[in-house]
Amino acid sequence: MKLRWPRAETPTHIITMGFHETLDEAARRAAKEMIHYLMTARGLSRDDAYMLCSAAVDLQVTQVVDGVKDVHAMLPKSVFGSR
Repeated sequence: MKLRWPRAETPTHIITMGFHETLDEAARRAAKEMIHYLMTARGLSRDDAYMLCSAAVDLQVTQVVDGVKDVHAMLPKSVFGSR
């Protein structure tokens, strides 16, 4: 698997990350990576991935101390049901 950007997985969430000097751009990058994950790993169309992100993804600011801000997009695995 080739990743364009860091990604993480916990027992409960899929997490994509965005880093940038502004919070707006960091959030946009994290969301964009989640859409990419949903399309490539879960087979959703771009529109369906975007709608799922709008409904189920939480954005968390994880770092603002230095010049680069970090935002994590967190998608609960429970939205996919049990496997």
